[in-house]
Amino acid sequence: MSEDLTLRQTIAEELLGCSLENGEFAPCPGDDLHTNRGGRRDFRVVLTGAPTGYCFHDSCTDAVETFNRELRQRIGKAESDGKPSQGGDFGKVARRPMPKPRPKRPSFDLEALTRLAEKCPVEISQEWLLDRSPLSFPGRTGEQGTETAEAMLSALYHPAERVLVFTSPFSQGDFLFIPDKGTFRLGEKPGIKAVPSPLPTGGPEGVWFLVQPVEGAWKWNPNNKREDGTPRPGRRHGECVTAWRFLVLESDHAPEELWLKALVQLPFPIAAIYTSGGRSVHALVRVDCKTKPDFDSLRDDLVQVLAPLGADAAAMTAVRLSRLPGLYRHGAKDKDGKLQRYKKPRLQKLLWLNPDAKAEQILNIAKH
Repeated sequence: MSEDLTLRQTIAEELLGCSLENGEFAPCPGDDLHTNRGGRRDFRVVLTGAPTGYCFHDSCTDAVETFNRELRQRIGKAESDGKPSQGGDFGKVARRPMPKPRPKRPSFDLEALTRLAEKCPVEISQEWLLDRSPLSFPGRTGEQGTETAEAMLSALYHPAERVLVFTSPFSQGDFLFIPDKGTFRLGEKPGIKAVPSPLPTGGPEGVWFLVQPVEGAWKWNPNNKREDGTPRPGRRHGECVTAWRFLVLESDHAPEELWLKALVQLPFPIAAIYTSGGRSVHALVRVDCKTKPDFDSLRDDLVQVLAPLGADAAAMTAVRLSRLPGLYRHGAKDKDGKLQRYKKPRLQKLLWLNPDAKAEQILNIAKH
């Protein structure tokens, strides 16, 4: 089947709702999910071969995958039907009008969060959660450390499951934790054997873990390709995931006292609550989805409800890093990307641990 590049470009532009600059560059369909400053050529569409859009950012993977799937389906149908490309026979007509897309991320509504918080009958603090955590853990009443991190991971994952741990959020994983075997230090490239190692006590910007368990091995990433179209290997992408178990709720906008009052009233199975070592408090919600499309569908519904309360929609992706509690954050990057060290390291603190959480309010299971 011949490739009609004019037809392909028309279809891509209709999907994106804009023209392709130089026939290949456009705003990313997931630009509202980007967590870092973007550039005008971060998103590129290659129309030859298997038509594919690529983005420089990782946080928009789900949106880019959806775009690519729809792009290929439309092009495949159009080329198989033998329909001529618009423009060759009909002149320079205007682009087809497109309906305004439904907002992917509703804006934060402080009044909505305040109204929910006012329904909470008690004052909620970090100490309140620590005192009532269903499962005790090292450091619950004293100093937290690597034992806290190990206890949380061991409680949330099966004995033989593998959890990636990061001291750099842009790596492919710096450590691998297996509950019944311990921690291993990972090589930066394929072919390097992992070696036993303790967990790190902290990191320059903190320590993270990938919330979904993974195989732990390098696998080709079909959504991250080189310029020649060949996939790059990785350990942290969707093909590596073995269970779609958790969804992350975090907020950099909501005041902590209101956010905590909202969390304890959500009728969700919240397995863990912990601080970021900064201004945010994270909650790990158990969802146990069978597939990634199932996860994405659930996430899309929850975003509409939770984003107005302050939940960050960009943090609700299926393949997501979250702060690993019990470990220290030594600084944060400024707007120019330079690390600014804190005067004193800040603990990513575990506040609540409930691996057997059910879909009910924390208020109803905690002792007042």
